[in-house]
Amino acid sequence: MDLATLRAAVVSALADLESLNTKLNGLLAEIDGTDTAVDLGRQGLWTKAQVELLWRKANHLPGVRALFEVTAERPDEKVAFTEVLQRSGLPERQQSNEHAALSRISAQLFKEKRWPIENTQGGSDATTGKAEMLYWMDSRVAAWWREVSREEARPA
Repeated sequence: MDLATLRAAVVSALADLESLNTKLNGLLAEIDGTDTAVDLGRQGLWTKAQVELLWRKANHLPGVRALFEVTAERPDEKVAFTEVLQRSGLPERQQSNEHAALSRISAQLFKEKRWPIENTQGGSDATTGKAEMLYWMDSRVAAWWREVSREEARPA
């Protein structure tokens, strides 16, 4: 088999896998009663049940809590890493470590490192020359998270 044929077979298999992933996430949403799976591009498809599962495993991390809070307060709006730091009160390194922990938890739960929060590298600051990450949460995911976090806060 030549490389071009092998490459075409791999690309086709990846497309099939992506299609299967989409179908299974849709089925999960139907089973969970959410009837909705939100497509977050690079972060994949998310259901309310998945957001809740991730949150239950990561909510003990103050840096993750700050990330979720600040992005849910301003859904669909980009939030700079600096703003997340201000909310958490953590040193920059600890905040970054907690983002890495969120990725590890997600990988354990879903077999891939993905968040229900999108992110991208921002442009360089004119003063410092440093680029920082930007984060944003889809408004539908934000509504799910607010509901989940309210349930968490209710006394048992």
